[in-house]
Amino acid sequence: MYSVGMSGLAGQIIQVEATVREDKESCVIIGLPDVSIKESRERILNCLHALGKDIDMKKITIHLSPADVRKQGTSYDAAMLLAVLQAMEKQPIRIPEKTCFIAALTLDAQLTTFHSMIPTIHQAILLGFKRIYIPPIEISLFAQAADIELIRMPDMPSLLAHLKGQPSLFDNEITLLQTETVYEETEKAPHICFSAIRGHRNAKRALLLAAAGGHHVLMSGPPGCGKSLLANAFHTILPDLTHDEVLEVYSIYQLAKQARSLSERLPFRSPHHSSSEGAIVGGGRYPKPGEMSLAHRGVLFLDELGHFPRRVIDTLRQPLESGFAVVNRVEGSDRFPASINLIAATNPCPCGYYGAREKYCVCSDKVRLKYMQKITGPIIDRIDFVLALKSQSVFEQVTSATSEEMREMVAVARDRQRLRYGANYTNAIVPVKLFEEKVSFSSAQLARIEAASFEENLSSRSTLKILRLARTIADVRNEDAVSDAAVDEALKWKISASVAQNSLMR
Repeated sequence: MYSVGMSGLAGQIIQVEATVREDKESCVIIGLPDVSIKESRERILNCLHALGKDIDMKKITIHLSPADVRKQGTSYDAAMLLAVLQAMEKQPIRIPEKTCFIAALTLDAQLTTFHSMIPTIHQAILLGFKRIYIPPIEISLFAQAADIELIRMPDMPSLLAHLKGQPSLFDNEITLLQTETVYEETEKAPHICFSAIRGHRNAKRALLLAAAGGHHVLMSGPPGCGKSLLANAFHTILPDLTHDEVLEVYSIYQLAKQARSLSERLPFRSPHHSSSEGAIVGGGRYPKPGEMSLAHRGVLFLDELGHFPRRVIDTLRQPLESGFAVVNRVEGSDRFPASINLIAATNPCPCGYYGAREKYCVCSDKVRLKYMQKITGPIIDRIDFVLALKSQSVFEQVTSATSEEMREMVAVARDRQRLRYGANYTNAIVPVKLFEEKVSFSSAQLARIEAASFEENLSSRSTLKILRLARTIADVRNEDAVSDAAVDEALKWKISASVAQNSLMR
């Protein structure tokens, strides 16, 4: 029999074998099972009794292969019971190729769900299985999978009858092409429109470019200047998730045992500054996704960044560039997707009023420098926009477009990137080799960027980010080739970020 196991968000084919011989009555499961799988032997024995099978003086051995890969969860229950039943039959049932079984069991042989059901089914489809037996659950989420059959069965007798080709009272086989995905609309309405925010013209432009290319933003300014307001409005200019992205995000929440509706709107996560390293990146004895992965394809908003522990801030380094969070633990190492837009906000000092016009700062230079040194240079080097915000008058004239108009611009830019790279990459995280193959600059543009980088003492990473940002600006302008104007604006943003960084650290 075949089933599917999960390692992080990646699936693996698990082959289930069973032997039954005359010996002292027992049931043994081998192949590095965890505690939940070891408990399956009691469920299997009870199910055999419920099915009327005689197991007196029978030793049952179940092997999960590959034997050197640790396995966890209850998704193998149905496959293990079916393998035992096959071993007990003189004429085993012929199982069609590319068939797998994904279901947990109750004590009376009913098929039931488990917490990572959706991602496991998704991975089974990606692994090439054409017929998948599952418990009776809602399957509209998989409506766009072609040539795949999800066969929903309530119990083992119905499943056995279906495999034998016999009619069943509960036979409700469903071909995915006959279903339609139904999304929940509860999260589609934007909460804050950009047109309602007064002033901050440069910040709005920076956020538009960040949304279009998947870039990261750090905003610094006194309390009440609009940092949190802009961050919450940023969520509204990002386009809806595609069907594959909806399934991907929903699967992550299933693995983390977190509630999420089946919505096309992307996730927005805003963890508290007291969150631990494991809560942000992921962790646990058996690794689970953290806030970075829960914000996958969406926004991770870190408010009051200066109050986060320095170690937590430093753990952001690798995921911000790769788009993946790697969690290493004694029990295993897993990789979870974490392609996010990071929006961070911080006060320039503990009191918040350094450089403000409204109040005087009461922090000493030593206290202020210690506060800002938590945000290390390598982190700022990975952030494309560093914005120093000032308080705006409530009577400031509104000059920006609406969130809906900005969202359309972002959607067009992201579509251009998908077509260019042939994958769901943004300019911010596309691999360097692929970026160099698909994006070209003139020799004059490269010479100008090199000269500016030398003059401003920018790192190689910052120089590459100028190229990526220039391509994003060109995408927003609907330009096939990167224009000189796009390069000029990218240089302006990176140089201003360098100046803002120096002012924060002085």
